[in-house]
Amino acid sequence: MKSSFLFGLSFFVLMVSVASAQNKQTSVISTTEVVEKTSFKKFSDRLRIGYFGVLTTPTFRDMGKGQWRNAAISPEWGQAPSGEKKNQDTWPTNLWHQISFNFNFGARMNFVVNPRFMTPLASPTDMKAPEDRSFIELEDFLVGFQGVVYSSTDKKFNLWIRPGMRMPVSRASRNSANRGLGSTTHQVELGYLPTYDFNKTWQLGIFGQFRNWVFDDRYNYTRMRIYVAPFVQYTIDDTSRLQVYYEVMQENDRRWKSLNDKQPVFKDYWQNVFVGYSKDITPKFNIFPYVGAFVNDVPFSDQSFWAGAWISYQIK
Repeated sequence: MKSSFLFGLSFFVLMVSVASAQNKQTSVISTTEVVEKTSFKKFSDRLRIGYFGVLTTPTFRDMGKGQWRNAAISPEWGQAPSGEKKNQDTWPTNLWHQISFNFNFGARMNFVVNPRFMTPLASPTDMKAPEDRSFIELEDFLVGFQGVVYSSTDKKFNLWIRPGMRMPVSRASRNSANRGLGSTTHQVELGYLPTYDFNKTWQLGIFGQFRNWVFDDRYNYTRMRIYVAPFVQYTIDDTSRLQVYYEVMQENDRRWKSLNDKQPVFKDYWQNVFVGYSKDITPKFNIFPYVGAFVNDVPFSDQSFWAGAWISYQIK
């Protein structure tokens, strides 16, 4: 009887050990299967989604009169409707939007796709063809790469670049004949941003852009824009900063000797100084209200000044 009991006990212990080993093996297999099933999560972990918006108001004079149908624009731009005064765009007060899909695939620069659109905040009565009077107006999407390509040893100097291409999805790009030069194939551009941190309080930087329109697959400088915006940033605390920008924009606007017998000339279209206050409302949400003044609008008046705001939010 005693031997039978010992045999039964030994058999029971053996079966428990086998079952335990099988459970461990099943657990390992199940864990492996879970990892394999969450491969998409690895893709999701590398993807960042962000929002950036720009609010543009009319000039101070127009706002004082309660007129919101013309957003402010440089006096050299030449877009004011017939009968309107300088610094009045054909677009009304508006909010420009960008949704940025930023994918890190392990290289120095990330792949980005930026859909863009504009929402008018007042009646767009002055907008003319080929502009769109829809509540949501599509802008040309940007596809490209971006990232910091160089940093100094002490990390004080950094160079960020974004080579990209704008796809002609807006009505203006799709429908405009560009004064007889042909339809817009796409736009190629290079954005750059070198910055230098003197200390934890002061930073100096220059945001710039070379942007070229390609008409009917012709790669020349028929329409090319050069934009430069040096800035100074003063950090108040961990969430607050003061920034001063000086914008300069020159453009060769549809002039090419072999196409319309016009020599390329880069004209000064935009000179603007603006001062703003950047505030991190949360770690993901930032707002930057500012006041701008067109430097190429002399003498200064309330028609030279305008306001705006940058809004950014990290969705994912």
